[in-house]
Amino acid sequence: MTSPHPRRGERPPRKKACQSCTKSKVRCDLERPACSRCRSLGRPCEYPTRTVPTSQVSRPPTEFYTVPTNPTSPEPEPPIFGAAQLNPEMPIPLPSFSSPSWTPRQPRRQVISACEETHELDFTFIDLVPSGDAAGIRDRWLRPYILPPLGQDEVPKVYHPFTLQYISRILTTYPRGMLRDGDVPPIIHRLQVVGRRMPRALANCYSLVRMWEQAAAGSEALVVETVEKEMDRLANETPSTLGDFDLLATFQAYLIYSIMLYFSPLPGGPTVTDKIMITLMEIASSTARNGIFCTAEISHDRPSWESWIVAAAKRRAIFTMYLFCSVYNADNLLPNFIADEMTGVFAPEGKALWEASTRETWEKEYDRHLLNWEDGMLEISELWRSAETGTPRRPERIERWLKTVDEFGMMMFGVTAHVHGC
Repeated sequence: MTSPHPRRGERPPRKKACQSCTKSKVRCDLERPACSRCRSLGRPCEYPTRTVPTSQVSRPPTEFYTVPTNPTSPEPEPPIFGAAQLNPEMPIPLPSFSSPSWTPRQPRRQVISACEETHELDFTFIDLVPSGDAAGIRDRWLRPYILPPLGQDEVPKVYHPFTLQYISRILTTYPRGMLRDGDVPPIIHRLQVVGRRMPRALANCYSLVRMWEQAAAGSEALVVETVEKEMDRLANETPSTLGDFDLLATFQAYLIYSIMLYFSPLPGGPTVTDKIMITLMEIASSTARNGIFCTAEISHDRPSWESWIVAAAKRRAIFTMYLFCSVYNADNLLPNFIADEMTGVFAPEGKALWEASTRETWEKEYDRHLLNWEDGMLEISELWRSAETGTPRRPERIERWLKTVDEFGMMMFGVTAHVHGC
């Protein structure tokens, strides 16, 4: 006779969630052949084919989701923590995702979601609009040495010494912030460095920043030599052989090195020269030439998340380069001029967009962003002094933007307000 009650040690039968929802520890609606969550994310939906006896059930996995390593490729080496561990003749090892030094500090649930989404991100096809104004970025270094075109009365921008100190203090934090549990400076999107597909330029950058900032006494020459070799390697890369994702990483890494050399020099180390600044602008120009706008942004539509990440990070890195150039020129008694070639470029978008941890969250935020800016996205040139400064429309748009920005956007506003007024 069969007992009406389940035997001790057995659980009552229940419907099984799909493997993806089980792994992500979220509710599954149990729809067949695919649940709604898997359909929306475009991933395969698989259900368990048999019930495993209770005695054979293993312990649940740890709560943190770790991106699986490709079994066909070797495990990456751990990051470098001291200069003495590096042979200059050997390639710089890449950091492992599982190392806590390379995981951006985030709430536990966001880490799980971010890792899960990163596994799906595909930066192979980035839909950007090629830019015809990239030459203006490349030739930016010439502006202090040439007269403006005939008929233009171009007046240099005047930076107060305290404004230059303000910019310098903030830029100094960008490389140093990379030492703290893999924190990401605001010119690098978090999803560029989370997951299995960290670009080589950024992986090397994390290792070398750590070496530079924590160089032991007596190891400075080795650290300096290694950083110089990496900067030369980046400068000699052929832009045509790199995709947008890797070219962006090259520019970001070279910019971080330049800031580090300028604001945190090592004894006997190199100084930032005109040659380095020219190279920096050439790399920025190559990055911008591929496009700093998504095709969908031009038509006021929602782009793919991957395309937007690349375009938004490009714009932030280029803005930062211009601030760095302003400090460099002022310290060398060179004039600074309005960056006319950046007229029309979108100002940094809101914090919710930049820090979104899942595709679904980002898409919802971007739809709100489109509704909020039906009259056109705020352009960086709207923060400069012009004939519209002080008109009712201009302050309303700036205040609407300020309600959403993160620390980087607020820093940009602070600098422009000091120079141009608001």
